[in-house]
Amino acid sequence: MTPDTPRLSLHEWSCLRTELRWIYDRPPRDQARHATCDHRRGNWAWYLRKGTVTLATKAGPLKASAGQWLFPPAEISRQDFSDDAHLLSVSFLCQWPSGENLFGDTGGAVVDGHRHPSLEKNAVSLERLVRRHFPVPHHSYASQSADYPLFLRFQQAFCQWLDAWFQTRLILGSTPARHRGDARTLRAVRALDEAPLEEGFPEVAVRQAAGVGTVQLNRLFRGQFKLTPRQYWERRRLEFARLCLETSAMPLKELADLLGFRNDSHFAVWFKRHARVSPGRYRDHHSHA
Repeated sequence: MTPDTPRLSLHEWSCLRTELRWIYDRPPRDQARHATCDHRRGNWAWYLRKGTVTLATKAGPLKASAGQWLFPPAEISRQDFSDDAHLLSVSFLCQWPSGENLFGDTGGAVVDGHRHPSLEKNAVSLERLVRRHFPVPHHSYASQSADYPLFLRFQQAFCQWLDAWFQTRLILGSTPARHRGDARTLRAVRALDEAPLEEGFPEVAVRQAAGVGTVQLNRLFRGQFKLTPRQYWERRRLEFARLCLETSAMPLKELADLLGFRNDSHFAVWFKRHARVSPGRYRDHHSHA
């Protein structure tokens, strides 16, 4: 435990949402070599094995070469990879129920890999585990199926990566965002995160977990997270939809089923209302490295 790390109860830490979105070790996709991408939702880490990447950010350009890690800032930025680029790319969530990343700062960074060997070591172990069981390139990890023992193996490898990433961010001067939550809202968040997306908004389960009525729970949620439980649920569905559209060729009908819609046309209307673009157009224009 470093002096800069807040001390929270184990229950509070358990409400931190951590989830691997994707990981791969290969050249970037053609559509991602020269593209403007949104890195505001979640965390990315790129280790350049060959070639270079330049990221045009608000604070100025960030450039990484072979043997270096690049952490993109939490903003929309232009990325340009060299023709010979090959990278180890990790994308993951590590955020509080409010949607705020564990490290609230938005700045990017470039670091030499040899100074932080645990980053590559743990990322390689995680990537090999994922590739062994889910060999389809660039496919969303979150949409895959596994039994519980395999899930635990993934979680162990992922947590080892998170620890290496967390320690590196501290060394770089990043400060974890401190989070204090009302026990009732934290229990409600746990119920929302654990409920299957295809079964619809778990109103009764959330209310029972919180131990308060709907009106009071909405008030508590708004005061803490600036949104209601139902809005939190819709955000969770939207994040999953975006991830699947960005990283897989999953048919819209299958995605609609996973999110609890009666058909893909209802899903398309819902997605366009929230994302302001159709699912097909979103998939065509959102390619990430």
